[in-house]
Amino acid sequence: MTRARATATLLAVLLAGCSRSAGPSAAGPPSAAAEDPTRPLPSPIPDVVARVNGQPVYLAQILPLAKAELDRVPATERDREQPRVLRHALSQYVDRELLFQEAVARGVKPQTRDVEWAYDQARKEHPNDQDWADFLAKQGLDVQSLRAELRVQHTVAALVEEEARTFAVPEAWSRAAYDADPASFGQPGAAGPQPFEQVRGQIEQAIRAQKRDLIGQDLLKRVRARARVETYL
Repeated sequence: MTRARATATLLAVLLAGCSRSAGPSAAGPPSAAAEDPTRPLPSPIPDVVARVNGQPVYLAQILPLAKAELDRVPATERDREQPRVLRHALSQYVDRELLFQEAVARGVKPQTRDVEWAYDQARKEHPNDQDWADFLAKQGLDVQSLRAELRVQHTVAALVEEEARTFAVPEAWSRAAYDADPASFGQPGAAGPQPFEQVRGQIEQAIRAQKRDLIGQDLLKRVRARARVETYL
């Protein structure tokens, strides 16, 4: 199955029964109703569903995300949930595209071996050639686009890791962690805990690991604030 046919299949599955016209109220200036994620989708749905700093986001790129979420929705609610699911998938994709663009601008690159490992793991889960082809088709991907997708994912992960690694941990956070349980920083057999300054680096590293998700969210917030994002759903 070609990628075009797979995309068409995904679209048919996702949007079956959801081809209602947006109606006259869809036109005109933005309003509170226009921000409702459950409002009817535009008809027809455009091929380009967003632009991120001028870079187009295509409907085919968000359909796999949308289908994965829709598959978790009870069958009786899918028709009603389709507009919200598709817009949520678009929001997720836009966020990832913003972080990917930031990574490229900073020169952040993933380890090739990590991308290849992820590809090999996916292939091992589908050793039969037909099973592998069916898996790719359901994702709306082919081998080349799967590798590209994995590279994007690992690039974004590398960016967040870099941001966490260079995050300046406030001294107040480190001291609070130390003061909460100083005995945990003692050496085996020692009479007491090590001085704060001797273990400060160890504490900061632990805090960065603990706060990694929050650091990533803060990075996304800053990147989004200076970005130009247009959505057409």
